[in-house]
Amino acid sequence: MQKLRLVVPVFNDWISCGYLLHDLDRVAGELPFRISVSLVNDGSMEPAVIADVSTLTNLESVEIIHLSLNLGHQRAIAVGLCVAVQDGDFDAVLIMDADGEDSPQVLGRLLAAADGEDDFCIVAQRRRRSENLTFRLSYLTYKFLFKMLTGAQINFGNFSVLSRNYAERLVRVPDLWNNLPAAILRSRFPIRFIPTDRAQRYAGNSKMNFTSLVVHGLSGISVYADTIFVRMLLLTMGMAAVTGVSIAIVLSLRIFFPIHATPGWATTVSFGMIIVLVQIFSVTLSSILMLLNSRVQRLIMPIADYRGYVEWREPLLNAEIRKSAMRNLHNLPEMRG
Repeated sequence: MQKLRLVVPVFNDWISCGYLLHDLDRVAGELPFRISVSLVNDGSMEPAVIADVSTLTNLESVEIIHLSLNLGHQRAIAVGLCVAVQDGDFDAVLIMDADGEDSPQVLGRLLAAADGEDDFCIVAQRRRRSENLTFRLSYLTYKFLFKMLTGAQINFGNFSVLSRNYAERLVRVPDLWNNLPAAILRSRFPIRFIPTDRAQRYAGNSKMNFTSLVVHGLSGISVYADTIFVRMLLLTMGMAAVTGVSIAIVLSLRIFFPIHATPGWATTVSFGMIIVLVQIFSVTLSSILMLLNSRVQRLIMPIADYRGYVEWREPLLNAEIRKSAMRNLHNLPEMRG
């Protein structure tokens, strides 16, 4: 592997992004790769200004991909991946956040895990988180529900590195438009986990609040809609069996042991269970019909649909142009008085 492309979504966090670029520049001087950075401006309300870009000496190039509107964190990543794949000038692509919680110091470990392999999917597995207790409990709840509803375990986030071949396959997966980690799981890539600790933010506060976490969680779970609906169907069948047995027991007690029966209780219990069963069956049936109907609709394919969201691309740094300018400067004839 010779060239690494970084995709970094940014939303109103340009101060942190500046710190990140300088940390990446220091790390790039220690790694045997040419590193290019694509910052995806996800419709920020703040000006996309990064100080001291000219002092970066080890990064090969830095650009800002300006989106025409705020798509959200996951879709900004999808657009950044599509741009990288469309350019094609990389051997691997790495996705990380701009706030510093995905530490640039971990890049060496992630890339070392892929050494000597043509195709790879390396993800950072969180060991310790830096958020408050409420957020961590909410995230544990999300992981539990994800496991219970889908049967799959999700214990990693966006911080990951993919080979070029895997990236080219991933941008053709519609699920990428909703959630990167879930799309990676659904793609069935062989995943290698590298345990890491979440670092501290460079500046400001996290944009991920409780509402954002709920939306993020539901987006990830929605990738497994077919699995969830099958489980709902099985649950409905189980409830139908339990209801049938319960009604049979109630009627038996009413007919064969009438002395112990309270007037009207058998009818009330039987109809109550039937109503609950009908409601569960109706919800399950409507959900399955919606799922089957969605299969005949055109799905979003990120690589085919991303272009309409890219407003323009702003180059901030290009090492080749800089070197060429320096060579031309040195070749200028000396000025004589």
